Amino acid sequence: MRLLSYNIRFGGSRRRALIADVIGSLDPDVVVLQEATEPPVVDWIARRVGMPNVVRRDDWSVAALARLPLTTRAWHRPRPGRGFLEIDSPEFPVRILGVHLTAGLTARGERIRLREAERLVTLVGSAPKPSVVVGDFNSIAPGDRVVVGRWPLWIRILLRVDGGIRHDVLRFLTGNGLVDTYRHLHPEDAGYTLPPRDPSVRLDYLLSTSDALPLVRACAPVLPGDEPLVIRASDHLPLLSVIDT
Repeated sequence: MRLLSYNIRFGGSRRRALIADVIGSLDPDVVVLQEATEPPVVDWIARRVGMPNVVRRDDWSVAALARLPLTTRAWHRPRPGRGFLEIDSPEFPVRILGVHLTAGLTARGERIRLREAERLVTLVGSAPKPSVVVGDFNSIAPGDRVVVGRWPLWIRILLRVDGGIRHDVLRFLTGNGLVDTYRHLHPEDAGYTLPPRDPSVRLDYLLSTSDALPLVRACAPVLPGDEPLVIRASDHLPLLSVIDT
């Protein structure tokens, strides 16, 4: 099963054709979108790429497209304005939780994300089958290399005043039974997922439960050399994973 996670930026309306072309070129079976806040755009992309099963809601950041019918379509809201999307099918080897955690590389942002992560761990623990959590976590994993010098000056100043980059959220999630799948498969690679032209940080992840981890054969960002349109389609690179069925 080819699982694609893609932050399409601000609803993707003006870039819908580019986004659809990127998705279509990667031939996924399931797509989890973030910043997919405009249902008509999500529906248009789904038709364009030939994925008939669509899950989206007004003003929710997370949406999903699938080739196979879905037997589970559940929305979970840990706090106002943010939510998780749970999808599943008997044909899927894993249950999928799509997420888009609160943005902001600040202490306050990390505290809010940590509350969201606590709810996420509870959901994962209730799963009757192997599970993966995929999406834009807006957080940086412990040990990840980041190129802060490429970031806008205002962000660098804010981080300096705020005490620097924190790793609480990913440390909490990996300390509660979830595995950073990309890092497991690529211990030495940066795996940056944005910005596409000059990547400098990894914010997009596939986290797996221990029983799902052996099923994941591949997990990596889609680079401009593999799909040139990613530079224009969004401010994130798509994250493509391959999971054994």
